[in-house]
Amino acid sequence: MPRIAVLIIVLLLVIGGLVLLSTLPRAQPTHSIQVDVAQPANAH
Repeated sequence: MPRIAVLIIVLLLVIGGLVLLSTLPRAQPTHSIQVDVAQPANAH
């Protein structure tokens, strides 16, 4: 098989994998986490 054909097949597999990964659903946080931050004693 010519090298250009192998290169084209590899590129198609990589692009297909990236498209597949970009369409997978991601975990969404149900709520934000809020934490009180203590202020330093000498803050002005």
